[in-house]
Amino acid sequence: MGAVLLATLLSACSGAERPTLVEGPEAVGNSESGEDTTASTDPDDDVDRDPIDRATDAAAAGGLGMLDEPEPITGDVIDPVGSFKAITTAAGVVTPVIGQTAEGYVVQSPCGFERLVSWGQPVGDVQVVLDAGHGGIERGAETDEMAEADLNLRVVRRTASELNDRGIAVVLSRTGDYRMPVIQRTFLADHVEAELLVSVHHNTPAVNPSPTPGTEMYVQNGSTDSRRLGGLIYEEVVEALAEFDVEWVSRSDAGVLAVLNDEGADAYGINRRPTVPSVLAELAYLGNPKEAALLATDDYADAMAAALADGIERYLTTQDPGSGFVEQARSFSPSGDTGGEEGCIDPVLE
Repeated sequence: MGAVLLATLLSACSGAERPTLVEGPEAVGNSESGEDTTASTDPDDDVDRDPIDRATDAAAAGGLGMLDEPEPITGDVIDPVGSFKAITTAAGVVTPVIGQTAEGYVVQSPCGFERLVSWGQPVGDVQVVLDAGHGGIERGAETDEMAEADLNLRVVRRTASELNDRGIAVVLSRTGDYRMPVIQRTFLADHVEAELLVSVHHNTPAVNPSPTPGTEMYVQNGSTDSRRLGGLIYEEVVEALAEFDVEWVSRSDAGVLAVLNDEGADAYGINRRPTVPSVLAELAYLGNPKEAALLATDDYADAMAAALADGIERYLTTQDPGSGFVEQARSFSPSGDTGGEEGCIDPVLE
């Protein structure tokens, strides 16, 4: 079926000759046939895994080099024509396709540069974009043993595997340990016309002791869809965390809430920028040593993967309203020292 799909994609294009696609797995994220056509994203399962997924593992392990400033793209660039709007490059990086030349695909790199790649695995219809917060030099919260950037990616990859098993088409915004500005993460979600975007984070610093987890879902101000998505994920995550015997910490207003800057807009770009419903999920407190010990375990990653997948699936398939809503928005103006484009260096794409 892979050869048929690739031939269909090639014949759908007009204008400049389409770059040759190497024979390989079918389009990632396209579950229209009802079959699981997305490569495995479970880092613990290396049996019969396709080359793209193994390349993604290499990226996650820091195996990707870095690129210099892009060379100008030569030749006529035409709008992409076909049934996909993104590709997974040979190095396992998901990139939006914004054009093509006779030599290859013109993609928007993780840092936002236009780059030319000669080969890509097509990304089909996408329902969910999962975003692992931070990455590269942006490590997020840290302990002596663990960085939030790595923990976020581990949870997101297992969540993607869980969603794939349920026939829900998903891609990761960041597939390895590289920097990616927020504007590029949200552009990807909008470009592939996903139904939702969930960005996974872990909080710091530790705050007040609490009998319940301090899970927070930051939702888009005024968006009923974002609010419902956040409420459903909140229910599932808090229920899953309650199974663990941990000395939790929490803010007094923890729950499902909007966070607004001084101008009254969503404080976080992951909520402010996309048109698709988005949620920034602070699952637990890496800054609390008691919780950090739990967060390092496979049991935690598995529990969060199942909980996130349950919340997302309920959003897509039910009218459940969710819960945990905090009506009073929180006021916060980020310093702007993370998530921006300045100094971003792309990973090698192929």
